[in-house]
Order: sequence, then structure tokens, then C-alpha cells
Amino acid sequence: MQKVNLKPAIRPEGWVAPMVSESVEATSINKFHTKSGHGFAAEDANILDDRLHFRKVENVGTSNTLDGPDRVVNGVKIQTKYCQTAKDTVDAAFKDRKYRYGEQLLEVPSDQYNDCIKIMQEKIRLGQVEGVTDPTEAERLVAKGSVTYKQARNIAKAGTVDGLVYDFKSHSVSATGSFGIAFTLDFAFRVWNGEPTKEAMKESVLTGLASGAITLGVGMVTSQVLRTRAAAIGRVWARDAVRLIYKTQYGKVVINKVAEVSLGKAVGGGAAINHVAKLARSNTITTVATAVIVTAPDMYRATFDGTVSWPQAGKNFSTTVAGSAGGIAGGYSGAALGAAIGTAVAPGPGTAIGAGIGSVLGMFTGGSLGSNGIKKVLDLFVEDDAVAIQRLLDAEMREFVFDYLLTEAEIGEFTVFVGKTIDAKFLRTIYGSTSRGALVTGTFVPKLEEIVAKRERIVVRDVEVEEAIATIMENVLVEASKVPDLTA
Repeated sequence: MQKVNLKPAIRPEGWVAPMVSESVEATSINKFHTKSGHGFAAEDANILDDRLHFRKVENVGTSNTLDGPDRVVNGVKIQTKYCQTAKDTVDAAFKDRKYRYGEQLLEVPSDQYNDCIKIMQEKIRLGQVEGVTDPTEAERLVAKGSVTYKQARNIAKAGTVDGLVYDFKSHSVSATGSFGIAFTLDFAFRVWNGEPTKEAMKESVLTGLASGAITLGVGMVTSQVLRTRAAAIGRVWARDAVRLIYKTQYGKVVINKVAEVSLGKAVGGGAAINHVAKLARSNTITTVATAVIVTAPDMYRATFDGTVSWPQAGKNFSTTVAGSAGGIAGGYSGAALGAAIGTAVAPGPGTAIGAGIGSVLGMFTGGSLGSNGIKKVLDLFVEDDAVAIQRLLDAEMREFVFDYLLTEAEIGEFTVFVGKTIDAKFLRTIYGSTSRGALVTGTFVPKLEEIVAKRERIVVRDVEVEEAIATIMENVLVEASKVPDLTA
């Protein structure tokens, strides 16, 4: 019988880990565990709110310019302050009884907004805001943040509802991107392989949704882990490891290039080491989280219903890890190569465009090479459950063909039915069954009987049988008369 192709068109782990890692490293989550972590959490929450409202955001606060804005939104410079009381919040924006931030808006906790307006009015009356004399201008200078002081503190902590809600919103953006990549690639492969457009569209939407869900789950798990002290310790270990690599000739080149691709600008020395260390720590967490989430159903089946073997579950886990690692390496390599090509073709905008395209292609290629490569190696030691069951089914199908004396046309009809019936779920059911023979028989014999029942009934009348016998006997006598008489 024809072997059924059970492999998905694409595997998402190649881009999930690097996408999530880049997403979390674009925030200040590494500082959430510090004493003033709630302030960084407030900045990230307000940046996210702006972006979800389709405002143009420039996150310039990472430059650490003295008294510079934390971000620029639609051309407006904003300084974020989140302290325990409204008085502390406003006072934090003043130094030597003078407003420190010029024309920058002072963004405050949403629950302190009204009190902050009153305090700022008083500061204006006292002449502490240079160039402003009208107290009503306080409403122009003070901006209402999207979260309260308590919410900001909760967002900075692991395991809080506010933190989970923030993570859900934040990684929904990455999940949308993951859906788009998965849908596009899966749809293209299916159409190229001859699937009808409507069927390919339906399956690709499901593939995209699955990829988006995995990305969202990995992002939320990673973000929660990064809020813990253990993650901070992991960063120290990662920095030590990267520092050792940086001391080598080739290691220095690679680390500087990875940092440049990630940051979009050339850096070196301690800046490159620190950034790559953060990436290494984040990518390790996202890789493990991806493998756990992707293979969780297999682990459950191996533990509770036996429809997947433990060697198969372990093999799937290893393949996912390799795919994620390959996607990470491919993403950075592809971005570097794409940026170089883009710069050569169209200096300036071509660099960013080339890096983006190269990154996506690199993640997909690297992920595929990583997962397929490790799978081929593991295939030498561990046979897939599906392969073992497929071999059993092939033998059963051949027996069915002989037992029911199927014609060529009937074999074609039966093969179509087999192809539609044997999928990953069916194979797992067969694998976990204690009576595989009965299950196979109960699944396929009804179809065989349906096929056989459509055969044309053969009706032979007695007179036809007598005439046939007479004709045969006559032919026998005629042939016998032609045989020479050897006794004469």
C-alpha cells in the first residue's frame, strides 16, 4: 500500500525561540527585579499601550542621556515617573526646586493623575517650572499613564495577574507575526505539493493558529522566568561564558557581529558582551520553553495513555530543541547576510529590509536544518512510533488485498480511504491499543465489504453451463482425434 505522509509542511520552533527572545530583549524586563524595577515596568507597559493604539513610539530611553526623555510618542517627548505617592512622583521630576525635563511631558500613575495635576499647579505658582507661569498649564505638562502604581509593581513581579495580562498583550504581537510566517510558508508548501487551494488554505490557517499559540505561550513563560532572581544569576553565568569566548580571535568577531545584528548598530567590548550574554540567557530559556510547550502533548500521552513511547517523546523533545537552536543561529546569520546584501543594493533602507528578510529566511532554514539533522541522527538509534506502526499496517493492508481479491480499480479506491484514515491521531491510537489487530480490522473491513458489495453479481443459467460443458467436451474429442496412434 502507498505510504501515508504524516509530516507537517513546516515546524514553528525554528522562529518561535528567536522571535520571543528578540521581543523580550527589546524591553527592560532584565531590570524588573531591581529596587526600581516597577519604574521600568511602568515604562514598558506605557510603551506597549502606545503601540497597541498605533502610535509611533521611539524608545530613546535606552540611550541613558542625562535628563533625556524615556520615549518619544508621535513626536512628543515623555518622561515617566512612578513613585509611591503623588507628591513623591512629582518631586522626582524636580531638582533644586526646578523642573528637570524642560518641555517633556511628565507621565504619572493613572491613579495619581488628579493629585499630580494639583501638585504641579502649585509648583508652577512657586515659579519652579521654567517658562511656565499659568497653573492651568499643569494639565498640558502632566500625562496620565496607562497603569496604576500598584499595577506597575505587579507587572514587575512573577506570578501576578497584572504581569500575566501585560505578557499576554505584549506577546500577542509576536504571536500575530508568528501566525503570518507559519500561514504563508505552510500555504506555499501545500500548494506546491499539489493540494487544492481551499484545503491548503484551511490547513494553513490551523497551522498558523498553532504557531501563534505556541509563540504566545513561550513568550509568557519566558517573561515570567526572566522576572525571577534565578534569571539574573543565569545572566551572570552567561556573561562569564561569553567573556571567555570573546577572548578568542573568532569568538570576538562572532559576538560583535551578533550584537550588531541584534541592536542594529555596531558595538564592541563590554557592550557587545553584555548584550550577547542577555541574548544567550533569553534564547536558552525560550528554547527550553519552546521544547516543553511543543512536546507537552507527547509527554502527556507517554505518561498517561501510552499512545506515544518515551523514546519517541524524548526524540521529539531533542528535535524541537535542535530546531530552536538552529533557528536562532540561522536568524542571526541570515540577518547579517541580508543586511550586507541590502546595503550593497540600496544603502540605508536596504540594510534594514535585507536584515529583516534574511532573518526570517535564516530562522526557517536554520530551524529546518537543525531539527531534520538531529532527527536523522536519532533515527539511527530510535525508530519512530509511526514508522513501526506504518510497517505493521502495510502488512495488514497487503493481506486485505489478497484476502478480498481486489481489482486494480478497487485497490485505488481502498488506497484513497486508507490515506484519509491514517493520520497521526490514528497511529497513536493504534500504538496505544492492546488489541491492534481488532482495531485495524474494525476500521478497514467495513470499507472492504462496501467495495466488494459493489461488484456486479454473476448469474449463470443451467443451460449455459450444459452448453459450455458440451463445447468443451467436443473440443477435447476433436483434439484427441488429432493425436497419432502410436500402437499401429
